[in-house]
Amino acid sequence: MKAEILSVGTELLLGDIVNTNAQFLSRRLAEMGILVYHQAVVGDNSQRIIEAFHQAFQRSDIVITTGGLGPTKDDLTRETTAEFLGLNMKLDNASYLRIKALYDKLSRPLTEAHIKQVYFPEEQ
Repeated sequence: MKAEILSVGTELLLGDIVNTNAQFLSRRLAEMGILVYHQAVVGDNSQRIIEAFHQAFQRSDIVITTGGLGPTKDDLTRETTAEFLGLNMKLDNASYLRIKALYDKLSRPLTEAHIKQVYFPEEQ
C-alpha cells in the first residue's frame, strides 16, 4: 500500500515553520508497513489544494492531509477536502456544545471563526 502526505500551509512553503507533522506521520506509517512514496506541501489556496489532491490520488492508495484546520480564513483543508470528495459540511452538535462550554467557562465570546472548527464533512 502506497501513501502520500499532503501538508497544507503557506507558512510551510515560506519556511516559517518546519514540517514536523510529515516527519511524524512518515515514521508511524513505516512502522505499520505502509510505504510513503510522496510528500507534498501546498499553500492555503483551494484550487491548488484540489490540484494536489488530484495528483496524490492518482499515485497513492492513501492520502493523509495535515494542516489548514484552524479558525482563520486561510485554513481551508476541511472545506476543500469536502468539495473535492463531493461532500457537504455539517455542524457537529456535540463538538459545538464542547467548544461553547469551554468558551463560556473562560467567559470569552464564541465567534464564527471558532464555530467554523465544528463543521465536518457529512458522512454518506
